Amino acid sequence: MKFYFDGDSFTYGAALESKEDHRWSKLVCDYFGAEEINLSYGGACNEKVMRHLFAKPTTEVYDFYFLQTTIPIRGEFYDRKQKRWIGYSHECGKHGNLLDKSISRWGRVEGPKFAQWIDFGLSRIYTDELGKTRESVAYHAMKAYVASVGRSKRSFFSTLIKPQCTDNKYDLHFDGQFDFDRIPNDGHPSIEGHKTIAKYVIDIVRERLSNEGSVC
Repeated sequence: MKFYFDGDSFTYGAALESKEDHRWSKLVCDYFGAEEINLSYGGACNEKVMRHLFAKPTTEVYDFYFLQTTIPIRGEFYDRKQKRWIGYSHECGKHGNLLDKSISRWGRVEGPKFAQWIDFGLSRIYTDELGKTRESVAYHAMKAYVASVGRSKRSFFSTLIKPQCTDNKYDLHFDGQFDFDRIPNDGHPSIEGHKTIAKYVIDIVRERLSNEGSVC
Protein backbone atom coordinates (compact mmCIF):
# COMPACT_ATOMS: atom_id res chain seq x y z
CA MET A 1 0.00 0.00 0.00
CA LYS A 2 0.98 3.62 -0.54
CA PHE A 3 -0.22 6.43 1.72
CA TYR A 4 -0.10 10.01 0.39
CA PHE A 5 0.54 12.97 2.73
CA ASP A 6 0.77 16.69 2.04
CA GLY A 7 0.56 19.79 4.20
CA ASP A 8 2.75 22.20 6.11
CA SER A 9 5.27 21.82 8.95
CA PHE A 10 2.86 19.86 11.17
CA THR A 11 2.71 17.06 8.62
CA TYR A 12 6.33 17.54 7.56
CA GLY A 13 7.67 16.98 11.09
CA ALA A 14 9.36 20.37 11.51
CA ALA A 15 11.92 20.79 14.33
CA LEU A 16 12.29 17.04 14.82
CA GLU A 17 15.67 15.37 14.59
CA SER A 18 15.39 12.50 12.09
CA LYS A 19 11.89 13.63 11.17
CA GLU A 20 11.62 10.86 8.58
CA ASP A 21 11.69 8.33 11.44
CA HIS A 22 9.51 10.09 14.02
CA ARG A 23 6.81 12.15 12.35
CA TRP A 24 3.22 11.00 12.68
CA SER A 25 2.90 10.14 8.98
CA LYS A 26 5.76 7.62 9.28
CA LEU A 27 4.24 6.10 12.43
CA VAL A 28 0.90 5.68 10.68
CA CYS A 29 2.55 4.02 7.69
CA ASP A 30 4.59 1.72 9.94
CA TYR A 31 1.43 0.57 11.68
CA PHE A 32 -0.37 -0.31 8.44
CA GLY A 33 2.71 -1.55 6.60
CA ALA A 34 2.33 1.16 3.98
CA GLU A 35 4.86 3.16 1.99
CA GLU A 36 4.97 6.81 3.01
CA ILE A 37 4.72 9.47 0.28
CA ASN A 38 5.07 12.79 2.13
CA LEU A 39 5.28 15.99 0.06
CA SER A 40 4.88 18.39 2.99
CA TYR A 41 7.23 21.20 3.94
CA GLY A 42 7.31 24.03 6.44
CA GLY A 43 5.43 27.22 5.62
CA ALA A 44 3.48 25.59 2.80
CA CYS A 45 0.21 27.09 1.62
CA ASN A 46 -3.07 25.51 0.58
CA GLU A 47 -2.42 26.24 -3.09
CA LYS A 48 0.76 24.17 -2.90
CA VAL A 49 -1.12 21.16 -1.53
CA MET A 50 -3.71 21.47 -4.30
CA ARG A 51 -1.06 21.96 -6.99
CA HIS A 52 0.79 18.80 -5.95
CA LEU A 53 -2.43 16.81 -5.88
CA PHE A 54 -3.89 17.99 -9.17
CA ALA A 55 -0.59 17.48 -10.99
CA LYS A 56 -0.84 13.73 -10.43
CA PRO A 57 -1.88 11.65 -13.43
CA THR A 58 -5.40 10.30 -13.05
CA THR A 59 -3.94 6.80 -13.17
CA GLU A 60 -1.72 7.48 -10.13
CA VAL A 61 -4.08 6.68 -7.25
CA TYR A 62 -2.96 6.05 -3.68
CA ASP A 63 -4.50 3.74 -1.12
CA PHE A 64 -5.14 6.52 1.39
CA TYR A 65 -4.89 10.33 1.23
CA PHE A 66 -3.93 12.53 4.19
CA LEU A 67 -4.39 16.16 3.20
CA GLN A 68 -3.80 19.16 5.44
CA THR A 69 -4.90 22.75 4.98
CA THR A 70 -3.13 25.57 6.78
CA ILE A 71 -3.64 29.23 7.63
CA PRO A 72 -4.95 30.86 4.42
CA ILE A 73 -2.85 34.00 4.87
CA ARG A 74 -0.10 32.06 3.08
CA GLY A 75 0.20 31.90 -0.69
CA GLU A 76 2.62 31.18 -3.52
CA PHE A 77 3.54 32.46 -6.97
CA TYR A 78 5.65 31.22 -9.84
CA ASP A 79 8.86 33.26 -10.10
CA ARG A 80 9.70 33.60 -13.80
CA LYS A 81 13.29 34.55 -13.06
CA GLN A 82 14.02 31.70 -10.66
CA LYS A 83 11.75 29.33 -12.59
CA ARG A 84 10.17 27.85 -9.49
CA TRP A 85 7.25 28.27 -7.13
CA ILE A 86 7.91 30.53 -4.14
CA GLY A 87 5.81 30.72 -1.01
CA TYR A 88 5.01 33.91 0.84
CA SER A 89 2.88 34.97 3.79
CA HIS A 90 1.18 38.27 4.46
CA GLU A 91 1.70 37.30 8.09
CA CYS A 92 5.34 38.33 7.66
CA GLY A 93 4.18 41.92 7.82
CA LYS A 94 3.13 41.39 11.43
CA HIS A 95 6.67 40.64 12.48
CA GLY A 96 9.77 42.78 12.41
CA ASN A 97 12.51 42.85 9.80
CA LEU A 98 10.16 42.35 6.84
CA LEU A 99 12.43 44.50 4.68
CA ASP A 100 15.57 42.63 5.76
CA LYS A 101 13.92 39.27 5.09
CA SER A 102 12.75 40.39 1.66
CA ILE A 103 16.18 41.72 0.71
CA SER A 104 17.76 38.48 1.86
CA ARG A 105 15.37 36.49 -0.31
CA TRP A 106 14.99 38.67 -3.41
CA GLY A 107 18.00 41.02 -3.33
CA ARG A 108 18.45 44.74 -2.78
CA VAL A 109 16.67 45.77 -5.97
CA GLU A 110 13.51 43.64 -5.80
CA GLY A 111 13.50 42.98 -2.05
CA PRO A 112 12.02 46.36 -1.05
CA LYS A 113 9.32 45.98 -3.72
CA PHE A 114 8.30 42.56 -2.37
CA ALA A 115 8.30 43.94 1.18
CA GLN A 116 5.98 46.75 0.11
CA TRP A 117 3.71 44.28 -1.69
CA ILE A 118 3.47 41.98 1.36
CA ASP A 119 2.88 44.89 3.72
CA PHE A 120 0.17 46.36 1.47
CA GLY A 121 -1.42 42.96 1.07
CA LEU A 122 -1.63 42.55 4.83
CA SER A 123 -2.95 46.00 5.59
CA ARG A 124 -5.31 46.56 2.65
CA ILE A 125 -6.03 43.44 0.58
CA TYR A 126 -6.06 40.43 2.90
CA THR A 127 -9.15 40.00 5.11
CA ASP A 128 -10.59 37.17 7.19
CA GLU A 129 -13.39 36.87 4.63
CA LEU A 130 -10.86 36.33 1.85
CA GLY A 131 -9.00 33.81 3.99
CA LYS A 132 -12.14 31.77 4.72
CA THR A 133 -13.01 31.72 1.02
CA ARG A 134 -9.51 30.56 0.03
CA GLU A 135 -9.58 27.82 2.68
CA SER A 136 -13.02 26.60 1.56
CA VAL A 137 -11.95 26.52 -2.09
CA ALA A 138 -8.94 24.37 -1.18
CA TYR A 139 -10.95 22.09 1.10
CA HIS A 140 -13.78 21.42 -1.35
CA ALA A 141 -11.46 21.10 -4.35
CA MET A 142 -9.40 18.41 -2.59
CA LYS A 143 -12.56 16.69 -1.35
CA ALA A 144 -13.80 16.58 -4.94
CA TYR A 145 -10.46 15.20 -6.13
CA VAL A 146 -10.39 12.25 -3.72
CA ALA A 147 -14.01 11.51 -4.63
CA SER A 148 -13.11 11.54 -8.33
CA VAL A 149 -10.46 8.83 -7.79
CA GLY A 150 -12.73 6.73 -5.58
CA ARG A 151 -11.09 7.61 -2.27
CA SER A 152 -13.77 9.55 -0.41
CA LYS A 153 -13.76 6.99 2.39
CA ARG A 154 -10.00 6.57 2.19
CA SER A 155 -9.08 10.13 2.96
CA PHE A 156 -8.21 12.05 6.12
CA PHE A 157 -8.35 15.83 6.31
CA SER A 158 -6.45 17.82 8.90
CA THR A 159 -5.83 21.54 9.38
CA LEU A 160 -3.85 24.11 11.31
CA ILE A 161 -7.01 26.23 11.61
CA LYS A 162 -8.84 26.24 14.94
CA PRO A 163 -12.29 24.56 14.96
CA GLN A 164 -14.12 27.82 15.65
CA CYS A 165 -12.41 29.55 12.71
CA THR A 166 -13.71 27.33 9.90
CA ASP A 167 -17.05 26.10 8.61
CA ASN A 168 -15.51 22.97 7.10
CA LYS A 169 -15.45 19.54 8.71
CA TYR A 170 -11.97 18.18 9.42
CA ASP A 171 -10.84 14.92 10.98
CA LEU A 172 -8.11 16.67 12.97
CA HIS A 173 -7.33 20.21 14.07
CA PHE A 174 -3.69 20.61 15.09
CA ASP A 175 -4.71 23.68 17.08
CA GLY A 176 -7.57 23.74 19.54
CA GLN A 177 -8.83 20.14 19.40
CA PHE A 178 -6.80 18.14 21.91
CA ASP A 179 -3.51 18.37 23.75
CA PHE A 180 -0.28 16.80 22.57
CA ASP A 181 3.28 17.38 23.70
CA ARG A 182 5.04 20.23 21.89
CA ILE A 183 8.67 21.22 21.49
CA PRO A 184 9.46 23.99 24.04
CA ASN A 185 9.70 27.50 22.56
CA ASP A 186 8.71 26.14 19.17
CA GLY A 187 5.11 24.92 19.19
CA HIS A 188 5.49 21.98 16.82
CA PRO A 189 4.74 18.46 18.06
CA SER A 190 7.58 16.72 19.89
CA ILE A 191 8.38 13.05 19.31
CA GLU A 192 5.81 12.19 21.98
CA GLY A 193 3.40 14.63 20.38
CA HIS A 194 3.74 12.88 17.04
CA LYS A 195 3.03 9.57 18.76
CA THR A 196 -0.18 11.01 20.22
CA ILE A 197 -1.27 12.36 16.84
CA ALA A 198 -0.42 9.07 15.13
CA LYS A 199 -2.53 7.08 17.58
CA TYR A 200 -5.49 9.37 16.96
CA VAL A 201 -5.10 9.06 13.19
CA ILE A 202 -4.57 5.28 13.28
CA ASP A 203 -7.85 4.75 15.15
CA ILE A 204 -9.79 6.67 12.49
CA VAL A 205 -8.02 5.00 9.57
CA ARG A 206 -8.56 1.55 11.10
CA GLU A 207 -12.27 2.24 11.38
CA ARG A 208 -12.55 3.41 7.78
CA LEU A 209 -10.63 0.45 6.46
CA SER A 210 -12.63 -1.91 8.66
CA ASN A 211 -15.85 -0.63 7.13
CA GLU A 212 -14.43 -1.76 3.78
CA GLY A 213 -13.23 -5.06 5.20
CA SER A 214 -9.61 -4.25 4.37
CA VAL A 215 -7.80 -3.62 7.65
CA CYS A 216 -4.17 -4.76 7.45
